Amino acid sequence: MIRFFPMRPARQIFVLVLLAMFVLTGLLMVEVRGRLQDLSTASTDNLQWNIAQLEVELLRLDGQIAQTRSVSMSVAQDQGSAIPPDLTLSLRQLRVRFDIFYSRVKTYETGPLYLPLWQSDENQKIMTDLGVYLRAGATLVDRSDAGLRDALAELAALTDAQKAPVRRLLLSGVARFAESSDQARADLARTLTRLAVSSLLLIAVLVLLALLLLRLLRKGRQVAAQSERVQSRLAAMASSSLDAILVVDRDGHVLEFNGAAETVFGYRRADVIGRDMADLIVPEHLRQAHRAGMARFARTGKKRVSDTGRLRLEAMRKSGETFPVELSITAAKAGRQTVFVSFLRDITQQVEAEAALKRARDEARAGEKAKADLLTVMSHEMRTPLNGILGSLELMQRDPLSKRQLRNLRAAKFSGDLLLSHVNDVLDLSRLDADAMASADPVSFDLPELVETLVASQAALAKARGNHLSMTVLSPDLQHVTGHPAALNRCLVNLVGNAVKFTENGDIAVEVERRTGSDLVEIRVSDTGAGIPEDKIDSIFQEFVTVDPSFGRRSEGTGLGLSITRRLVDQMQGEITVDSIEGEGSLFQMLLPLPAATAPMTGQAETARDAQVAPLPAGHVLLVEDNEINREILTDMLQDLGQKVTPAVDGPSGIKRAAEGGFDLILMDISMPGMDGMTALEAMRGQGNLQPALAVTAHASPEDHARILASGFCGIVTKPVSVRQLREALEGVKSGTDCTRIYETEASQLGRQTRSDFVDRMGQEKFATLMRHFASDTADLLGDLQAGTGLNADQVQNAHNLAGMAGLLGENGLQQALKGIEDLPQNAPADEVPLILPELLSEAQQMLATLKDTLGPAR
Repeated sequence: MIRFFPMRPARQIFVLVLLAMFVLTGLLMVEVRGRLQDLSTASTDNLQWNIAQLEVELLRLDGQIAQTRSVSMSVAQDQGSAIPPDLTLSLRQLRVRFDIFYSRVKTYETGPLYLPLWQSDENQKIMTDLGVYLRAGATLVDRSDAGLRDALAELAALTDAQKAPVRRLLLSGVARFAESSDQARADLARTLTRLAVSSLLLIAVLVLLALLLLRLLRKGRQVAAQSERVQSRLAAMASSSLDAILVVDRDGHVLEFNGAAETVFGYRRADVIGRDMADLIVPEHLRQAHRAGMARFARTGKKRVSDTGRLRLEAMRKSGETFPVELSITAAKAGRQTVFVSFLRDITQQVEAEAALKRARDEARAGEKAKADLLTVMSHEMRTPLNGILGSLELMQRDPLSKRQLRNLRAAKFSGDLLLSHVNDVLDLSRLDADAMASADPVSFDLPELVETLVASQAALAKARGNHLSMTVLSPDLQHVTGHPAALNRCLVNLVGNAVKFTENGDIAVEVERRTGSDLVEIRVSDTGAGIPEDKIDSIFQEFVTVDPSFGRRSEGTGLGLSITRRLVDQMQGEITVDSIEGEGSLFQMLLPLPAATAPMTGQAETARDAQVAPLPAGHVLLVEDNEINREILTDMLQDLGQKVTPAVDGPSGIKRAAEGGFDLILMDISMPGMDGMTALEAMRGQGNLQPALAVTAHASPEDHARILASGFCGIVTKPVSVRQLREALEGVKSGTDCTRIYETEASQLGRQTRSDFVDRMGQEKFATLMRHFASDTADLLGDLQAGTGLNADQVQNAHNLAGMAGLLGENGLQQALKGIEDLPQNAPADEVPLILPELLSEAQQMLATLKDTLGPAR
């Protein structure tokens, strides 16, 4: 058996040199042969003859012109002005001669064989003059016979002028082609010389090759012995490998079976040699595909599994157990026979570990989805009652109020701002409300007034903790600036609020100053409070980080305020820094781009405008809202805006009302039990109701907004709804120019309402009636649930409505208990409902007792 061994680098270089010499010699021989063939032809003579023909054709043309002139003159003497046949024939022959000369010139001008001739400036000029001559001559020749007869003298003069240049061109061509011939002979001599040198080198290399072969022959036996030793070592490595190694022929019979394979599959080597591998280790459901692949390879030689890297498949042990393996197959040649070398590794434990990781990943994703769903529910369930609160405050603000009432109203709105700041802290982290807040277009506002209003709102709380809260404006040009007042107000609420929380019997100062000659404004909030430990300063802007997270901490908070502040400042293209000494106080500095504005809009003007929103042109609005209080508040707002309102309590009733027609706009709540607003709108569109529709929702995520707009709504009014916000939405719909946007409330936070606010808004009698209905409905729901008949759709609907009203009344415990009923699946079995009845019953009894003491018995 002949064995081929890898060559050393020196041998490889020698072989490459030898091949190069052969190639070089062959190329030189081909070149010599080609040059000899070129010299064997008379191309140069042909070229000289062709160039000479140019002069010959010119002379023939000149002779034909002279002959035609002679005929013309003799005819003119005999017959006057008439053109006889002899002259016509002579003129025709003249045109043929001109055409021949024309073609000859064009052939020389464009033919690649003549291009070297025109490289000199003189020859190029001759060819250019010939082109001029041809164009002028063609003009004369193309005339009628009479015209050509009259132009014979002119044509003769033009032709005679070309004789000398053509003669020079002929002589130049002969000289040029003589030089080319000399150059060709010189090139041939050089090529023959290189061929001789190359042949000598090739002979020398062949001699060296012969010597090398003799040396290789002596070492052949040594290499063969070494190969036998290497083969023995490889066999030992295969037998000691941790991976199972199988060698099979192209028929699938086992040729080799190492020790690891015995351990993995449970067979002894002697039992499997020569047997069909498919019957031994291939699971039954894979055998047909395995045999088909082997047959295809035997037939066509195409490989699909072998030489494709590691694959994951299933194998079978002697016991019949199937298990996952990692498989690599390589096709190799053993003489003329093709064998397949398979490396298999039992990856049962690895697959189990991966499955465990996938389960953990899926559980984590499910947790993230549950978190997102929870935040969506929180957004709706919190903003829905807050919509009633802010709506009531909005409407109260438009009524004539005394100074004391106005002061109390502003205090209530500030309390609402404080309440929603905690809600938004949590929701902003997931929904990125802060991004939307700072990405809006900048507006003009009065910076000192904004800061003064914020400081005034915190003054009472600061005084209660024994602090002195002050504000100083150090620059005179800050009344008219352009920026993001809502985002800035949010930052100041967080910074000043933190200063108040962490300071007792101290000083808190807010300073505002514009840097000289710059658009940058520096806002500093300093305090003499507890300060921040040095090891905590780098982490206070992270989410859910508080300086004192212990159970005994003196101040409450989510740990998100400073994180959201940093995010807002970054989005306003600003910077925020902090310096603090533990036990002495802290200094927060915001550096924001707030360029001067030319059209200010002060907070007072904004408040006055909010308090006096002008009505819109009359229209008829279909209002679909399942929450009774929200429905009444939205009705009042729409009526104050000059709109006629037809209310509907849910999706089906809204569809029925829409079918009656006569509406200019549909205002629809999205989250309603049984049928949501998107489904209801789809049903209305199916009835042919094409009025524009606005969605009213507490869902604030971009994904929810995109889904709502895609369902056919031309705009979204987010809760809490203000009169100004609602008016803007109605204006956009009526104008048709702003119909696909989201109308957010202009307040950065919402306020919490008290029962007295509802009494003031609705009147004592109406409020008492509404609360008695609420108590009665709660008691009826409890009775139905205690009957143990399971949960139906009507009870889920009742639980949803009652949960919303409980939230508005501040009955958070009852609201959560009712939410537990609402979140149960419809038609839940009777044994699931009692699990939450104790909590619901306890909360309901407390609420009913409170209402009884407050309202007294029903009349």
